[in-house]
Amino acid sequence: MKIRDRVIPVGQTLRVHVLPSAIKTVGKPRVYGYVWGSAHDDNQDLLTCWTFDHGWLLSKVFHDENPGFGPGMTGLLEALRTTDVHAVVVPIRDRYAQAIARRIERSGTSCLVIPG
Repeated sequence: MKIRDRVIPVGQTLRVHVLPSAIKTVGKPRVYGYVWGSAHDDNQDLLTCWTFDHGWLLSKVFHDENPGFGPGMTGLLEALRTTDVHAVVVPIRDRYAQAIARRIERSGTSCLVIPG
């Protein structure tokens, strides 16, 4: 799997790893976010800035205290079944981010993983 890097100014320069399946030629897509842990407000702000910088609409952010195992992930997976969204954006904070990305990708929706 080839990972493409993009550098995006959001207050400071971030290196962003984009999963290849998430790159589509669609104008202003709607995306969801998924964050976890006690710093979810900071992560949500990061996701908002990142998606705005790309011209995307962050329409909803799902949150869990523990990554991938709570009502936030359940709500996200249910929303993906019933709503047409371009991708889900998650911040990298720990080892859980890649596992969460794979879980979301299995639902048939692309997942963008950005540094937290």
